[in-house]
Amino acid sequence: MNKTFKRILLAFLSSTMLSSCGLLSYFDSTSSSTNIEDIYPDLPLTPGDKDSWEYLKNEDGTVDEWDLEWYVNDSTFAWNSYGSDRVSQIIKEKTGAKIKFTVPVTDDGQKLSTLISGNKLPDIISVQCWYTQCSQLANQGYLYPLDGLIERWAPSFKEKEQEDIWNYFTEGDGYCYGVPNFAYSTKYVNDTDKMEPNGCLMVREDWYKEALSAGYDMTSAASFIEGCKYIATKHNDAIPFQLDAFTTEGNDSVDWLAQYFCAPYEDKEGNYLDIRTTERYQEMLEFLNKCHKEGIIKSENYSAKSAAIRTNISRGNCFVTAVTPQDYQMAFLNAYASGVNYVPLILKNKDNQAPILQDISGNGYLLTMITRNCKNPDKAIKLLEYLYSEEGQRLVAFGVEGESYYWNEDHTQILWSDRYVSGVNGNAEDQAWINTLGLYNMTLLMNLAYINKYKPLNGRKATDIYIDNMKRPLTPYSYNFKPTFLKHDTSREDYFSITTSFNKIKTKWAEALVDIIRSNDWKTDYNNAITYAKKLGLDKVITFYSESYVTTKQLLNVEYGYPQNRPDYVEPEYKGPNGDFSYWRGAVHE
Repeated sequence: MNKTFKRILLAFLSSTMLSSCGLLSYFDSTSSSTNIEDIYPDLPLTPGDKDSWEYLKNEDGTVDEWDLEWYVNDSTFAWNSYGSDRVSQIIKEKTGAKIKFTVPVTDDGQKLSTLISGNKLPDIISVQCWYTQCSQLANQGYLYPLDGLIERWAPSFKEKEQEDIWNYFTEGDGYCYGVPNFAYSTKYVNDTDKMEPNGCLMVREDWYKEALSAGYDMTSAASFIEGCKYIATKHNDAIPFQLDAFTTEGNDSVDWLAQYFCAPYEDKEGNYLDIRTTERYQEMLEFLNKCHKEGIIKSENYSAKSAAIRTNISRGNCFVTAVTPQDYQMAFLNAYASGVNYVPLILKNKDNQAPILQDISGNGYLLTMITRNCKNPDKAIKLLEYLYSEEGQRLVAFGVEGESYYWNEDHTQILWSDRYVSGVNGNAEDQAWINTLGLYNMTLLMNLAYINKYKPLNGRKATDIYIDNMKRPLTPYSYNFKPTFLKHDTSREDYFSITTSFNKIKTKWAEALVDIIRSNDWKTDYNNAITYAKKLGLDKVITFYSESYVTTKQLLNVEYGYPQNRPDYVEPEYKGPNGDFSYWRGAVHE
């Protein structure tokens, strides 16, 4: 999982690139006064007695080829084997779509800006779902409402909708204009289902056992610091405490540690809180300040880039990391290959409360939309239905049933085929065949909640099992943070001024974090940072976000968002400083 994908889990705590892309004035000068019922082309309607893509077939069973342009607003998206691999060939056989993908060279927003300002949007676009362009494009008449497309040309799509996610992305006019990928709908994952955390502390297991033997379990701030100091004296090459890179957006380690210290985003009455203003957040900052003063955070950490951190983890030099493990997956695998094993670590606040960690679920990353420039909207919606269907999901993730995978007898679990397992285990011919399948390339409508539910567990290597289970012991401490993905009213006149203030505050706070952590008087520097944020409009931002928080909770049908405030909250049973290893899947931790 790359950095971009991880960011979606804090998506609605960040904001839009709209004003920086120079699009605000363009959108303001564009209006959508056309009757919504008059925008659809006069094409034959599609019946609903079978999957809509089945109506693309000719009498002889073939499907006519048609061209589709698809813009993906993510420079990291690539499907290099498109057209030659098995997955893309079957998509074409099923739908006839011959897709041409385009992506920006860099993620600075300029390519999307150019497409919009020149009215050159292609047939389908996929844009980060928290970008305000998504709402603006819908409200200003650049997109087809999916509701109307489905009603006319894909009525079978209706039964496949993930209602909670679609409701979340419904605009003020009552229509839904896009489908997100990587969204976790309650259709597949109940709110009560436990999932692994997104980011967490990981500790080198062999060194940790040495710290334990010396009397440091490191589950309290004081014990953590002493344990790190102890390892630093024993191992000259040790980096006692590795934080993630400090960027203009802040620091991920600070975000995850705030969750370990139970910094709430909601008060006891259910009102929105900016976690930076809470006592628990301040307690976390004080902890980091002590870590700095004790020398367990090295000075080079404050300027280190992700590549340097990746190298440190790969070499096994890090004693404790507070990074997002999936962002450094290959680094952890490299360490594992050299005999260095990392396990999770529980750290508690001064009141010994169990951590409240954010799980990996979210409302989506890229929102895929059909533009009014689309030459074949009746076929495009059929393509989206196929890719969105469970059949399409199995294809893009597991390949072809009977070839690369099959169902077990009671149809409750998918298993890899013998040939696939043979390839995974090193058979050169079968490995080459696996490479022709093209799995996990078409991610633009990928439903991880469904895929992970049925993901085959047979034939995995030790490295696959290790990566799959790294964070699972902390599952009892992990909760859905969906209420933090705020649904803003983008039609408000003050929305863009609030957004501007938020961005300025975010940038200044990112700068202040380093100063606070390294400060001789952290509390004074913290208070100064809060005062400056207020000058930039923090109070107005909090008021606006508080209203968005009420709306978001109503959409989610929850009274309390923060787990500790929920009536059914029970602190997890403590199973040890590294979590509960009974959550390991497909293996037993030794």
